[in-house]
Amino acid sequence: MPTNTRKKNIINAHTHVFTGNFVPPYLAKTIIPWPLYYLIHTGWMIRQFKRYYKLKYKNDFANAKTEEERHKLWEAIYAGRRGERKKMNRRFFISSRWYLNIPYKFIGLWLSVVAGIYFIEFLAYLMELDPKTLKYVEQLKVYLSRFYLFYDAPTIIKIAWVILVVWFVQWSRKLIFFITKSIFPIIKKVLNEKVLALLDRYYLLGRFSFYEKQHRVALRALHQLPPDSSIVILPMDMEYMGAGKTKMTKEILQQKDEFIATKNWNETDFSEIYKYQMRELWDFVKKPDETGPKDAYYPFVFLDPRRIKEEGKAFFDYKVEDGKMVLKPCFLKTYMEDRNFSGFKIYPAIGYYPFDEHLLPVWRYASENNIPIMTHCVKGIIYYRGKKKKEWNFHPVFKQEYKRDVYEPMLLNYPKNVDFQINFTHPLNYLCLVEEKLLTMVIGNLDKDSEVRTLFGYSETEDTIACTLSNLKICLAHYGGEEEWTRYMEQDRKNSSQRLMRDPKEAIKFMENSKGEFSWYKLNNLWSKADWYSIICSLLIDYENIYADLSYIISKPSIYPLLQYTLEKDDDYTTEHKAYLAEPIVNKKATHYTGKNKLRSRVLFGTDFYVVRNHKSDKDLFIETKALLDEESFDLIARENTFNYLSRN
Repeated sequence: MPTNTRKKNIINAHTHVFTGNFVPPYLAKTIIPWPLYYLIHTGWMIRQFKRYYKLKYKNDFANAKTEEERHKLWEAIYAGRRGERKKMNRRFFISSRWYLNIPYKFIGLWLSVVAGIYFIEFLAYLMELDPKTLKYVEQLKVYLSRFYLFYDAPTIIKIAWVILVVWFVQWSRKLIFFITKSIFPIIKKVLNEKVLALLDRYYLLGRFSFYEKQHRVALRALHQLPPDSSIVILPMDMEYMGAGKTKMTKEILQQKDEFIATKNWNETDFSEIYKYQMRELWDFVKKPDETGPKDAYYPFVFLDPRRIKEEGKAFFDYKVEDGKMVLKPCFLKTYMEDRNFSGFKIYPAIGYYPFDEHLLPVWRYASENNIPIMTHCVKGIIYYRGKKKKEWNFHPVFKQEYKRDVYEPMLLNYPKNVDFQINFTHPLNYLCLVEEKLLTMVIGNLDKDSEVRTLFGYSETEDTIACTLSNLKICLAHYGGEEEWTRYMEQDRKNSSQRLMRDPKEAIKFMENSKGEFSWYKLNNLWSKADWYSIICSLLIDYENIYADLSYIISKPSIYPLLQYTLEKDDDYTTEHKAYLAEPIVNKKATHYTGKNKLRSRVLFGTDFYVVRNHKSDKDLFIETKALLDEESFDLIARENTFNYLSRN
């Protein structure tokens, strides 16, 4: 980039600002066994974490309306400081005197061990404990009793003992939890990685539930970047993921009459939670003249093909004039044209393919208007919670050989919900949009009376389409995930992993084998064996408008060496960069690059605020990334590439 021109603004390409109001009630479904997941209601969990935060941060000056209330808050702060000072003095007094510190530690250990025994006895009453372990526990009780260090107290005393020890002896919590997990395998099974990730998500929703409106969450993201920075805001529609229906809260409905009367809202905005979310989003991003969003915000519209199907023309309606799609009055026209929202967000993991029949017309509209699409491309904690459908056992487009020269739909043998989300999020699915041959198969498989066939000019006799999506602008969020980056680094025998290193000009040839022929076998092999880092990098190199962002994985130190390598230039960069600078059409600029030069032009800076917050703050991620990359590379991913991705030129 020229040094004599003002730099473009920094853009965080991936943030979330939706609150707990927009999350379905049974996220624990398929993670916690039936019927226990009904007890772990999303709203209830968020309220508990919210109460925890209220206790932790009692002093809320924002809600103090009178001087007397503010005075009380200050008095509480002063009292808290005096208490902390006394506590510190006591700790220092004991820790600095060995003759006090040793007995103090011993008493704490004794209290914790007895509390652990009481807790184990309680769990053993509910669950079976293996006889050998039970024998050791009994031996420990006998040993402690000899020295009058254990008492078989009444149940109420035992419960009080455990609660008080866990409350006052902080390090005892980890000890008791570790022992309990070790001797009760069922607890280790219940508190597995997925459950802890779910609790982490509840914790975050509770943490940000203090900000009842989305604009306050957005400001938290925006204010962790330098002045004049911007953020892409990605809403969510989780109504169809099989985790229960999200209802309008009393607090939301109480605003209805006032908002309709004074803020130009309408009945549709209060018809369901997704519509309310989008209208609330528009209310704070809009310019005073309501011609579009403020410069600081790039809001996207969330798409779910099941909603498009259910709502029909009220959601998306169009006509074709002079070979181009023109939107009629509908939900998408309101947000994409009247309110100038910036792009589309999809989340295939919640139960659909990115080439779903009801998405295809929107993709043609997006392709004609250079509208960016953000899609989830990693295995995560938010996925379809309903029953698996029979047709999901096979890929709707890809085929494999079951007998010699007999090709049938490719088997997708993932029985569990958490695993079969891969069917929908796999990066190879996007070939079914940008590759004409595969897109033709998608459209040819539709019912003969489908409007989509007509829209794409499908010819039954020729098996061809008149309209392609080769220039569709797609960003693969999360770049496949940290595990896939690690997998790439560890694989040393897979041809797909070596291809990027050996021949970055072309990378993986998805559609043909070594003889230059179309090969289902190769696609099958890549699907099951290739790491997603190699696949995504190859998509970025081989296709005109595919991007990937670093959201969430940017918090993982392990990715930075490979990220630095990913952003390196090829030898012919200088020549190609001159053509890049001379190109007047923003969306055509990167077509002048090849190989790694093209790859580095397609990587976007994004954090995944606020989902990433339990690892690092956005401010930390921004400063860390800026420090670990050279200035040119950081400016490329955070300024130039994000600008190009969002450009409608």
